[in-house]
Amino acid sequence: MKKLACCVTLLSALNIGAAQAAETRACVSPEQANAIFTYILPVVFEAAGTKCSPYLDQDVALMQHKSNSYEKYTTASEQAWPTAKHGIKIMFGEKMPESMDVEAMRPFLDGLVTAMVSDGIKPKSCATISEAYTLLEPLPPSNVGGLIGLFMKLGSQGDKKPPINICETAEK
Repeated sequence: MKKLACCVTLLSALNIGAAQAAETRACVSPEQANAIFTYILPVVFEAAGTKCSPYLDQDVALMQHKSNSYEKYTTASEQAWPTAKHGIKIMFGEKMPESMDVEAMRPFLDGLVTAMVSDGIKPKSCATISEAYTLLEPLPPSNVGGLIGLFMKLGSQGDKKPPINICETAEK
């Protein structure tokens, strides 16, 4: 019962925090956004692989969760976590209970990302997702995280609000 109450509190904090971040336009630094995206990469790839497994050959790169390429994302995810968690705190702001440790939220964040990715993938997209993974695979994970942030910024031009508000950087 305590675990259920903790989950409900966490989900409420996430929903309220995300709404507050959107209202106040709280932003995370590009470095924090990159870390957040780098942190979630293995979760995203695993969720995509699981969802697309019935529709892809098992020898494509996306399905190789024990490969060196996949392991580099897992390692980079762990390295990105300290910076990512600061960005997550900023995103949820004061609505996150003071006593709630972001570290304790990791399994829930992973579960939320997994559910969002799984729900968002249509079977007809699996070949394209596999192709994108194959093209991105040679890049360092931090570059992939940076590309996600860049595409998010580009896609949020105008009235569209991105799920993560990335602070503008000064042009040199």
